[in-house]
Amino acid sequence: MDKKAIKQDNTVIMSDKYLSESGAQGGKIIAEKLELGCFIFGIPLFSIGIFSLIYMLFVTGFTDNWPVLLFLFSPQSLAIIIGLLLIIGGYSIHRTKYSKN
Repeated sequence: MDKKAIKQDNTVIMSDKYLSESGAQGGKIIAEKLELGCFIFGIPLFSIGIFSLIYMLFVTGFTDNWPVLLFLFSPQSLAIIIGLLLIIGGYSIHRTKYSKN
């Protein structure tokens, strides 16, 4: 009976002792899916940004008195930039994961 009590106590102590390792394992699981997540969010953001930018430039027209700085921080430009960065990040993760060293 004494061994069961010690075994139960060790289980609790071991889970508290290796809490940082379990966090690292959770981070590895998230990192495995990060590449796919970058592509899932990056490609639609980039395509929505491109389509809305084309619509703004060719259908509604670009206003004459609109500063270039506002154009750089417009929602279309930010969607393109964020989507492109996510695609580049997903590609670099994919290339690093499957490169032959």
